Amino acid sequence: MRDYFKKRKKVRIIKANYLLQAKIGTGDIDPNIIKQCQKILDDNDIDFSPLAREFLDNLKNTIQKTKTGEISQNDAIDNMTQSIMQLKANAPIFHYKLVGNLAKVMMGFLESLDIIDDDAIEIVEAHYLTLNTIIEKKMRGDGGEYGEKLKRELIGACERYHNSRTIS
Repeated sequence: MRDYFKKRKKVRIIKANYLLQAKIGTGDIDPNIIKQCQKILDDNDIDFSPLAREFLDNLKNTIQKTKTGEISQNDAIDNMTQSIMQLKANAPIFHYKLVGNLAKVMMGFLESLDIIDDDAIEIVEAHYLTLNTIIEKKMRGDGGEYGEKLKRELIGACERYHNSRTIS
């Protein structure tokens, strides 16, 4: 993938305990149940805006608190990551694939940061404004050529940020 994805924080794997396994069982899932679940997801026409607004408002608040120094660097990164993670996970379910794709890029960027400086905040803020517009305009789907261009631009901004930090 991209260079900025290489610098990741260590992941901690937590194995499911036996109590959880006893509750949900083991083995294969009936293919008919999978088809029914997929149909529900495909036919979903629930308005994603209120849920997205909640995550975007959290992101906006975190950006503001970060700019004013109200929260620590680690808390800022964690809070931003949490909001973006929720958008990344939920947007595709509601047919907002572009939001999910852009959030995935931003997740990689945030996970690669040790500190969050003014330039990083500017990238996150531009991302917020982009997602906010997509949600306001109810732009479902992947955005086609325009969506791909937005994704490339975000990746480019993240790469330029990291490249400017590695030049000695």
